[in-house]
Amino acid sequence: MDNGHIEETNVIDNDNVPPPTTDGAVVFTYNSDFPTLPEAAPASAPTAKQTNVWSRPALSKADVTTTFHLAPDERSNKVKSFGNTSEESKKAQAIASATKTRIELSESKDGELTVVVKGERAKVEEARARIIRDLQTQASREIEIPKEHHGRLIGKEGALLRNLEAETNCRIQIPNRDGPSSKITITGPREGILRAVQHIQEVSAREAKLATEHIVCPKNLVPFVRGPQNETYDRLTAANGVKINIPPPTATNEVISVTGEKEGVHRVAAEIRQILESKKNVTSIQVQVARTQHRYIIGQSRSGIHEVLRKTGVVVDVPSEESGSDQITLLGNPADLATALALVIERASSVVTQSIPAPQWLHKHLIGPKGATLSTLVPNRNNVQIEFDDSGNIFLEGSPEEVKTAFEPLKKEVARLQMELAIEKVKVHPTLHRHVIGRGGSLISKIKDQHGVQITIPSEETNSDEIIVEGKKEGVKKAVAEIRAIVTKIENEKSRDIIIPQRLHKLIIGTKGSGVQVIRDSHPNVSIVFPDAKSKSDVVNIRGDKAEVDAVYKKLTVLSKEYAENNYQQTVAIFKEFLKHIVGKGGATIRKLRDETETRIDLPESGSDDGKITVTGKQANVEKAVAQLNKIQEELANVAEETIDIPQKVQARFFGNGRRLISDIEEECGGVHIRFPSEKSESTKVTIRGPAGDVTKAVGLLSALAKDKEENYIEDTVKAKPEFHRFLIGKGGSKIAKLRDTLNVRIMFPKDGDAEKETIHLLGKKEDVPKAKAALEEAIKQLSETVDIKITVDPKYYKNFLVRGAALIKEIQDQNGGVVISFPKNGSDSNEVTIRGSKQCVEAARARIEDAVEDYEKQITDTVSIPAQFHRGLLAGRGAKIHELQSKYNVSIRFPNNREEGAEGSDQVTISGRDTKVEETKEALLALVPISKVIQLPIDMHRSIIGRGGETVRKLMQDYDVNISIPKDNSSEDITVTGQAENVEQALEALREKLAEYEALAEDRKLKQWSMIINVPTDYHQKIIGQRGTTITALKDKYGVNINVPREDGNEAITITGYEEKAKECAAAIEEMISELRSMFTQEISLDARYHPRLIGQRGKNLKQVMDKYHVEIRLPRQGAEDPNLVIVAGKDENSVYDCIDFLRREEEEFLLDNLDRHQYISPRQQEPVNTRQQHQPPVAIHMTGAPWQLDIGSSEQFPDMGASSTPTTAVGGAWGSSRRW
Repeated sequence: MDNGHIEETNVIDNDNVPPPTTDGAVVFTYNSDFPTLPEAAPASAPTAKQTNVWSRPALSKADVTTTFHLAPDERSNKVKSFGNTSEESKKAQAIASATKTRIELSESKDGELTVVVKGERAKVEEARARIIRDLQTQASREIEIPKEHHGRLIGKEGALLRNLEAETNCRIQIPNRDGPSSKITITGPREGILRAVQHIQEVSAREAKLATEHIVCPKNLVPFVRGPQNETYDRLTAANGVKINIPPPTATNEVISVTGEKEGVHRVAAEIRQILESKKNVTSIQVQVARTQHRYIIGQSRSGIHEVLRKTGVVVDVPSEESGSDQITLLGNPADLATALALVIERASSVVTQSIPAPQWLHKHLIGPKGATLSTLVPNRNNVQIEFDDSGNIFLEGSPEEVKTAFEPLKKEVARLQMELAIEKVKVHPTLHRHVIGRGGSLISKIKDQHGVQITIPSEETNSDEIIVEGKKEGVKKAVAEIRAIVTKIENEKSRDIIIPQRLHKLIIGTKGSGVQVIRDSHPNVSIVFPDAKSKSDVVNIRGDKAEVDAVYKKLTVLSKEYAENNYQQTVAIFKEFLKHIVGKGGATIRKLRDETETRIDLPESGSDDGKITVTGKQANVEKAVAQLNKIQEELANVAEETIDIPQKVQARFFGNGRRLISDIEEECGGVHIRFPSEKSESTKVTIRGPAGDVTKAVGLLSALAKDKEENYIEDTVKAKPEFHRFLIGKGGSKIAKLRDTLNVRIMFPKDGDAEKETIHLLGKKEDVPKAKAALEEAIKQLSETVDIKITVDPKYYKNFLVRGAALIKEIQDQNGGVVISFPKNGSDSNEVTIRGSKQCVEAARARIEDAVEDYEKQITDTVSIPAQFHRGLLAGRGAKIHELQSKYNVSIRFPNNREEGAEGSDQVTISGRDTKVEETKEALLALVPISKVIQLPIDMHRSIIGRGGETVRKLMQDYDVNISIPKDNSSEDITVTGQAENVEQALEALREKLAEYEALAEDRKLKQWSMIINVPTDYHQKIIGQRGTTITALKDKYGVNINVPREDGNEAITITGYEEKAKECAAAIEEMISELRSMFTQEISLDARYHPRLIGQRGKNLKQVMDKYHVEIRLPRQGAEDPNLVIVAGKDENSVYDCIDFLRREEEEFLLDNLDRHQYISPRQQEPVNTRQQHQPPVAIHMTGAPWQLDIGSSEQFPDMGASSTPTTAVGGAWGSSRRW
């Protein structure tokens, strides 16, 4: 049955089709079946030049000039003035500037104004319109036009009205369609008003001639009104110039509307009524036809149904695919039904389909090279359509006899191939494919040749792990076994790279390879290759058995991580005067910092010029320690910054000897930082930064040196052994300071990093430098004189000097100029120790040995009682705290060993050392023993003390190195703080401060807990929340409140919590929002649910565009709604809502028509089972005669020369130009 929509497909009229030839082809004549276009173009269209139809005409940009006049009574400003001062001249200048034209004004004696405008055509027109609007008097006129004609004047989105206003330079006001008035007001120049009135009256007169008629037509009779291939519909609309609106099949409306001029409408309506009258006695019959054959009845573009309608006048209604029905209904006159039924049965049985199950891998064997095998199996291949489907089936479609002829040989060949051939898929990881292929494909080629199989390895892009082997069954079996053997062998071997920073390689390898040898011994089947040190590579390769390689990889990863974490190092520059504050009283500050960060912090040696502290440990801990050191320094420092001017030529003199002079001044002035301009800069500004006093001192020194360097400063050097330098400098730099003060000479000793260790640099005035050099040389001479002295040492203390490889003796030698210290040999009765070297060095070494002997003589061993439960805490961090105490007091501290008999649970800690140092150590140890104190805090405050996820309490414990215990069940206000006494007091003070803050904010918290409830219909809850919560978040942020919207259906109560004033303001804002939503004009419409996805678009893009365009809100039904077609459109403007509804209905109608057209031809794969699929009927051959491409190219008559003769010739192109050569 024809579903009532307009068919646009061009089809061949069967009555005019020439008879087919003997071979079944249809012959067309080009000239009669494809007539040429008219010879001449329409009068309004420009005629293309015959000489060059392909070239575009050149568009001239030459300026144009237009002149027009304004009568005296038409001028808006009639006040005469001289020059360019008149109001008209000013307006003309402004228009000329805006439009980029030239405007000239000329006034005649009678007051007429002549205007000349020059420029580009478009600009001139714009300027002319603006001049008329600004300089010509404006009139107004009202014209009565029926309201139903207003829409034709306005046009789509006001386009026609805007064009009319632009053409007439008038302002046209059309009353609102809901108002009572039908008068149109026109304001502008008189000429424009006349033209506008004329146009409006013409439109109104044209509209008055139109008419509309409505005809009720049952849906089953619509195809008779349309006719075959829409022929009746097209004839009526073309002959009478009317528009016929037939409702789509899915619409419930049964009214056909005819719109156009009255006479044509009446004629068309009468003919349609006559058709309906003639078909009111039609009858219907039903016939059952397999659904798989329906498409042959329908035909391409419904041509089969239209053919039956044309020949018999009977409508064929084929059920839709969704209905699942196989009943076809025929509707028409009883006398014609038999003929129509015969045609339907004939079309349904003209083609059959059969299928043969065949695995996809067999298809290529059945087809053969270029289809040769298939042609041999199926001789009648051209008469039957054969499709090899990816689903593992072969489909044959054609006439019953041809399909039967092709079916049997194909089925037998499939059975034979399945008996002889086999296919198997081998799972191999893509990374191992290259091993199966072999170098240059040698391995895979060998397997193919040996077993006569075809092996397909997937490409790298697919990343597939399936290797396909196909061929004869025995060969496939052997090839698969060989591939699996190769893969198994490769999988058991593994090569793995690990990234280890090169600086850690030596640590992992160990002394003479001892470290890595331990790993190799435990994993003998693994080789570990470290890169050459020169390559600077971090990649270490591990190769061997798979399981052992992974084990070695884990071990190396752990070692690398441990070495990297525990040996990260960073230095911090510290001003000398702050070093004692960083160390703290008795080392308390630096000890606390070490404990908190679990790092090793090495201070510069006493008397050393190095102002840097070295921090070693895990990177995170090191960075934390460095940050705290810098913070301490910044808090202590009264940092000042000054700038002085030093000429550029003098600046260069400060940079000699590796900036030694600048470094020396920085050290002398407490480690201030001196920054000179860059070499390329022409600046003379030198910046000094550091503690205020040191900066002032450094400024004085730099200024004096700069002045002297400009005059008569000289430099000189003195060489001395590095071990003599400390004696030349003196204790605390006393000797060198004396020389500087008396002779005004700067003496600079080499630093640890300098290559030249013996050179001492001198800088000063010409007369002072030689004196200082002589004094230094004399001191060096005295130091170079060797003396021998002997001191008495009790033999029982010899072992103390000689233990650990004589470490103490080596230390004394290094500190005292490399003196030679000789102890008596074993078994000797002598108690004299010999010291040999320079006099000063020998005396210093002697004093050091005597001090050591005194310490040994007064050494005692004592114990201190510390509860065993605290021993583990004191030894935490690999005993860092204990090692620090031992180094600081030069004592030995021993904790009880629980493994020894009787020592388990002992509280006694043994301390050995000098008597005074042992007592100091005992006090320091007891200070490290933790204590516990209790503080009472309100239970409501506990939550803030704990913090989010325990963050606050963890920070307190880390900052003060204590443990804070808070009751879990809020049963008590007691909070226990455990740790060192000093740390516990600091933590308690911090908690007291938090308590004070909590009490101060208690009243504010109470005020902020005020709440109120407002009732809002659930329909508006989503509007309050907004898209992704944006609206409710904005309200919370603006008013500082918390808004709780219920989730359960039917609950209208919304709770607002916050300050009373802010909560009320927020409630008022919500109520105002709801009031605005309620005031919106709302309409409910029914839109087919199938159209909703198209309306929404991708991620709601289309829906948002529609809402923005019409300034409305569109609410679609939720999933599972009672009425899935119900759509709500709401907006502030009623017109906008109706415009949006009109737009939605048009879009819905277009969508449904397109959707119907798309499903008219049902795909055979969608409507039938797999084993009964069919193909389209083979196309009919068409022969064409007399076409241009069949003409004789060499004929001068058919292809004359271009422009060779003035005689007019017939042009194939007609109005579009001469014919084109093919």
